[in-house]
Amino acid sequence: MDDWAMDAGASYRKVEVSRPRKGSEEETPEHKFWRRFKTTASHKAYAAVHCVTYSPVAPHDFAATNSTRVQIYGARGKAVKRTVSRFKDVVYCASFRRDGKLLVASGEETDLKVFDATNGGMLRLMRGHTKAVHACGFSDDKLHVVSGSDDATVRLWDVATGEATLTMTGHTDHVRSLAPSPASPEIWASGSYDHTVKLWDCRTGKSVASVDHGQPVQASLILLGGGVLVTAGGNVMKVWDILAGGRLLQSVSNHSKPITCLAMDAEGGRVLSGSLDHHLKVYDVGEFRVRYSFDYTQPILSCAVSPEAGTVAVGMASGLLTVRARNIKGAGERAQVVARRAPRAGTYHYFVRGQRDSAAEDDFRVEHVRKARLAPYDKMLKAFHYGAALDAALATAQPQVVVSVLHELTLRDALRIALSGRDEESVLPILRFLCKYMADQAFASLLCDCGHVLLELYATVLGRAPEVDEMFWKLRWRVHEVLALDAELLRLQGSLELILAASVHSPSAVD
Repeated sequence: MDDWAMDAGASYRKVEVSRPRKGSEEETPEHKFWRRFKTTASHKAYAAVHCVTYSPVAPHDFAATNSTRVQIYGARGKAVKRTVSRFKDVVYCASFRRDGKLLVASGEETDLKVFDATNGGMLRLMRGHTKAVHACGFSDDKLHVVSGSDDATVRLWDVATGEATLTMTGHTDHVRSLAPSPASPEIWASGSYDHTVKLWDCRTGKSVASVDHGQPVQASLILLGGGVLVTAGGNVMKVWDILAGGRLLQSVSNHSKPITCLAMDAEGGRVLSGSLDHHLKVYDVGEFRVRYSFDYTQPILSCAVSPEAGTVAVGMASGLLTVRARNIKGAGERAQVVARRAPRAGTYHYFVRGQRDSAAEDDFRVEHVRKARLAPYDKMLKAFHYGAALDAALATAQPQVVVSVLHELTLRDALRIALSGRDEESVLPILRFLCKYMADQAFASLLCDCGHVLLELYATVLGRAPEVDEMFWKLRWRVHEVLALDAELLRLQGSLELILAASVHSPSAVD
């Protein structure tokens, strides 16, 4: 035993464990770009984070609303720079002005409050709404604020006086989203629970266009150019051509639960949607296909992308605020400079020093062959202990390992040896494995062969152990279930072939 253990890597070839196949989708530059976003900060707030918004000016701080306060974080969310707590009830929305100097926020109090973004001091109090405000933002002229409320109105406010200069009515239910037009500062889109999204001209206070989403609208945005509107309600995102009178261009449903927020990168080439299904999906604006998907641990309520597309902030229903950032240009060079410095004794870099250095052409190389570390089932196979090897594979509770060992035993013509001579306690784990994975198409053929061998070996002793008899009956039922499923699939395949053949030879297809 000691001899074969010493030269394990030299004379024995380890069992190649089959792994489940991964998707066939190619690794694109898009995937590589979004995969570089790594979590740099995670904060647990007091309540749900209803809104996240970035400042348009460098260093692109962002504000997050939770409970009765608005917190302003650094660009990468490492720490809170300042906290605005001039509220008595839940804050639902916040937005920076174009120059990043002012911040407007509102919520259950119905009043809109304008703050100095640098020190958090309140500058204006705007009253007029009768119900909670869920959407607000500065106009492009920096002199007005637009707000949408549960009182079904959209209002235009004068920042200088704090008075409402225009009240736009037309919705019949809560207004939950606002989106400015990048092409026209006077045009705003408002989404409501009455299933409609209306485009308002803030010069006249009248609706110039309206689309029916078909479900309560939770989020909306207008793409760069001002000709395309995106709306989100339920688990469906719809794309509309504004210039064509609100013609529906596309309907996308890639979430399993309602979409709660939409965001767009600064270049306007990608749209992000967050949902209660814990996913944040990235779409291209050309075909509105999902190009990447981020997974989170909680239902998503809000999301935002920094203007330089370097960070993505996401607020969740549990109060968790997560910031993902990609490596900035030049970080790799700085890391290499740090790595070249002499490591300090006692650190990790000190113990691994020299391992990544490359040898020169005239250096003498000392080859070091590491001994292969064998898994327990590999050790048993090497010693020709086939039954023990199968038991060791079953102990891993990994189906790929068990199937790989069974395949190796079949190639060695040792499957019958590994299965024979077992008592009740040692044969039960094999039967349980067969019953559990018999329906898996990747394993079915090999497991059927294994089941046949078990029946041949232990058919004469059935009836002596009730638990073993029960497992054999269960295995029989699983085989019948798989056969019925295969028959149903064959019938379905035949029906599809008839339909396809009829469509090919139909007169309309020929025309």
